[in-house]
Amino acid sequence: MGQPSFASSAVAVMAAYDLESRFREGVELGRFAIERARLLKDAAGEARLHAELGRILTRQLRHEPGMKAADVLAVLQRARQLAEASGDRRAQAAALDAEGNFLYWDKVVSGRGEWEPIIALFERAQAHSEQAGDARGVSEALFHLGLTRQFGGDPAGAEDFFERSLSIARESKDALMQSYSLRHLADFSEKRGDLDGALAQFQESLRLREQVGFRTGQVFALISVANVLTLREPRSDEALAAVQRALRIAEETKDPASLREAQAALGRVHLRREDAAAALSYLEQAMANAEAHQDWLTTVDLLLDTARAHALRGEKPRVEALVRRAWALATERGLSIMFEDVERLGREHGITLH
Repeated sequence: MGQPSFASSAVAVMAAYDLESRFREGVELGRFAIERARLLKDAAGEARLHAELGRILTRQLRHEPGMKAADVLAVLQRARQLAEASGDRRAQAAALDAEGNFLYWDKVVSGRGEWEPIIALFERAQAHSEQAGDARGVSEALFHLGLTRQFGGDPAGAEDFFERSLSIARESKDALMQSYSLRHLADFSEKRGDLDGALAQFQESLRLREQVGFRTGQVFALISVANVLTLREPRSDEALAAVQRALRIAEETKDPASLREAQAALGRVHLRREDAAAALSYLEQAMANAEAHQDWLTTVDLLLDTARAHALRGEKPRVEALVRRAWALATERGLSIMFEDVERLGREHGITLH
């Protein structure tokens, strides 16, 4: 009595594999555990395992070309069916949140879908988690609702959700969820010009990710720390060292998303140091990676940074071509969150986009 069930133990190990981007091992364990839960007639456990499998496949889909999104969605829909049949609130919340996460990434990266059904899934996940007394589930749903507001153009609403998620994560001593909310709250501090506050939040997020062994998460935290350091001092050697460390971790974990973000960050650090040649080397590697993985949001961002590097070299026709390509891609993919950034760079170089 009081011991974790087989399914909950398997979910915990799968989540650990996911943090390390060891997707294949997580998927293999998940498929074995689902069969075992079925033999044990643990309907709620089987549903939670399907939801966790869907989460891992969602991340793997973004990192490994050739997978079929429809296959991932089928796993998530099966999780929903099993969870509803079991009547277990935690299983229902996990299934709803996992499906919402899949649709969220499809919207952000590829521009497909609408925000309303995604928000509805996370809201239902939050309600079920609250009824089940599941602090992790509530914190996670609130964090995801913050993301939908942030990328949907409601920064004030996003910040409120991140604060609420952080508060619950602190009460439950959930280091991982604290690290997520802190990273995004630091973004808002940075935008307000509070660089000291942003740096402290990013560094705390990094410390928490080191504490739980979230290596790919450390890559993104190091990049964020470096970004603030370069805003304070464009030629900061400390910033360059942080991003170089991020790249080493990305290479060790063999995680494509982390790798392109680290390469992009190194390009931006060199850009702020006004070293166009070094910047272009890393930016072009990152863009090839992003395009290969159909990460259109990152591709647009990299097109703008590549344009800035060419501007340093005085190559105006190249700058205009890149800005126009960024505008066309953002428009085609419905990436409205990027419109302002593209238009701003266009105005800086006298490029009319409308």
